[in-house]
Parts: sequence; structure tokens; C-alpha cells
Amino acid sequence: MAEELQTYLLEHFQWLHRHPELALKEYETTNYVKNVLKQTEGVELLNLGLDTGALAKIEGKEPGGVVAIRADIDALPILEESGLSYSSENDGCMHALPIEEKTGALYASLIPGKMHACGHDFHTTALLGVAKLLGGEREHIKGTVILLFQPAEEAEHGGEKVVNTGMFEKYKIEKIFGLHTKQNMPVGTIAIAPGPFSAAVDRFLYTVKGMGCHGSAPQTGLDPIPAAARLVGSLQEIVSRRISPTETAVISVTRFTSGTSWNIIPETARLEGTVRTFNPKVREQIVELMQAQAEGLEREGYQVEFTWIPGCPATNNDADLAELVRKEAVEEGFHVTLQHPEMGGEDFSCYQELVPGAFFHVGTGGKYPAHNSKFTVDVTFCKAALLGASKLMSEIVKKALKAS
Repeated sequence: MAEELQTYLLEHFQWLHRHPELALKEYETTNYVKNVLKQTEGVELLNLGLDTGALAKIEGKEPGGVVAIRADIDALPILEESGLSYSSENDGCMHALPIEEKTGALYASLIPGKMHACGHDFHTTALLGVAKLLGGEREHIKGTVILLFQPAEEAEHGGEKVVNTGMFEKYKIEKIFGLHTKQNMPVGTIAIAPGPFSAAVDRFLYTVKGMGCHGSAPQTGLDPIPAAARLVGSLQEIVSRRISPTETAVISVTRFTSGTSWNIIPETARLEGTVRTFNPKVREQIVELMQAQAEGLEREGYQVEFTWIPGCPATNNDADLAELVRKEAVEEGFHVTLQHPEMGGEDFSCYQELVPGAFFHVGTGGKYPAHNSKFTVDVTFCKAALLGASKLMSEIVKKALKAS
């Protein structure tokens, strides 16, 4: 039975890896997942209410609580260089990316390829494995299991879109679980912890407008470049000098654009970047301080537009559910390590604002980090990792329902 299920999982994993799709464009992936679920005993498809993504349920023999499991299905705009025999078959495309969030100005960018470089194909496959395992055990389940295949985790606010469908209220979901691959942990290992797990993810933009002039006569204009450069430095001082050393925060300027020619002082400079925090109060404080930086430049005569684009909040694991995951992992033979909070983001946090949830990492091996063109789930142990993740999630859900 185990060998048969491993083969089943590997087949689906390789298909998903060969057919990656970007956020909100996961049409082929959605159809594939739905077709697999339709053929799975004991699984009933539901209407998620979005163009992509899938939702299903497994009804236990007896009534009880409602527990959800989430997997993400989208891929990244990366040309795959993994060398896998089942590498991505999806080519790149022209893709419109925003320059200015408020004006909607766009620029066309050639995306060289698409790739599952973050393990979402693994997550999706593991949840298909849960569907197969639990669908055949309905007489031993007290309550309802909701299977959520979420679109657009990497971009486009997929978690928020799912929340806005009202599915949590409609199906009376009480708890939720999710997992993520971890390439620097060996197969057979998980990492879990109560409390903060990953950071809130926010984006910011500054537009600094002065007055353009000839490069030989800067005194006749108002140069935005040195002003924007000073802004970059002053943003770093927010974390080092305005936030308590006992708190954790990151402000990174990731794009600085200005000018059109070597002998023209431009009129405008633009900055873009990201802020990562765990504490909601620190998150609010940073917004206020960044706005104050803009106002400081305005007093010098510049016109400054500051735009804050909030993303997902920090992932915050419920202590009781984290302990449930830890105990069940030990029972299933996993080596359990303590997960230290990471500054990467995860929109699983959108669900934890509604119901208690637990999110954990599962070791999959591999030499290259996530979002790298050579990222792989360790092919030597892929079947074992998939089977282990599916069985672990199945047992976690059954225990969570018993505790409801």
C-alpha cells in the first residue's frame, strides 16, 4: 500500500512540476487538481468562488468539528535550471508589471520561464495524498475535513482573496493547518514552534520630485537624486535608532530609479522596497516614521509621495495546535526541531486572523535555496518525503478533530 501511494504521489508531483503557472493564472493546475479530486473516493468538490484554486471536503461518518488544510498551487517567474528529467515545460511570456501603484503605469517585462522553485508542487501533491488517505477512512473520522488548494501565494494576495470568498464562515472552519518545504532540512525532519513563525510583508514606494535641469548647472534646478539617496540612509536609521533593540524589523530598499541621460539632472527619483516585522505595533510605528521622512524632504522643497502597500500579516502559530503537530510528528517518527521566526512572508497568516492555525516546515533536502533556478526537492527521497508529509497531515487533522 505504501509503495503504491508513493508511486501515486510521485506521478502527480512530476506532472505539477512540469506544468508551473503564475499567480492567478493557475488554470491548468486547477483543472488537474479538480480532476484528481473527482476521482478520489470520499471527496466532494466545493465551489471556492475564484477563477483558480480548488476546494473540497471529506465528511466523516459522525458529525463533529471542521478542520481545514491548505496547500498553495502557484509557481514563480524563473527559468528552470535544475536538470530534472521532469523540468518545467512552460515557457516565459511578456508580463505587465506595475511601476507606480497608484497611477497604474506598467512596463512590459520578459519572463524567461516559469518554475516551481518554492515547493508548491510538493505542497499540492501532499494535500492530494491527504485526500486519498482520508477519503478512504471516512468511517474513522468524526467531523469534516476541508481541503484548500490556494492560488497566488507568491503574489496577488491569494490568501486575502480566499478569505474574501467567505468560505471560513460558510463551512464553519474552526482550525487550519499548513506546511512548507525546507531545503536545508533533511527528509524526516519538521520544524514547528508556537507564536511568530514568519514576518508580516509590506511594500513601499517613494516618488521624490524636484526640478530637472542641465547636469552642468545643478544650482538652477532641484536635484531629486541626492535627496532620494539620503532617504535610503535615513530609512536604515529607523530600525537601528527608532525601533527597540528587543524588537525585530527589516527595511530594505530594493529598487532605485531615476534619470534618462548622462547630462540631465532628472525631475523625479523613485524608491521601492519591503518592510518585514512581527509585532503589529512596530509595523504601525514604521509606517508613521516613513511618512515623517517624506514630510522632511517636503520641507526642503521637494514634492514627495509615499505609498504603503500592506501585505500579509505575520504568521502566528496557536500554541495548542503547534504542540499537537509536534506530538504527532514524533509519533510518526519525525525528528522535530524548533523553528526560529523568519523574515520571509507567508499568507497562511490571513487564515490565522480568523481561526487558530499551525504552520510548519517539512524537510525535503536539496542543495539550492527556494526561489533559485536550480531548486529541487531531493529526488532521492522525494517519494518518502511526499508520503511522510501526507501521512503526517492526515494524522494531525484526525487528532485535531478528536480534540474539537
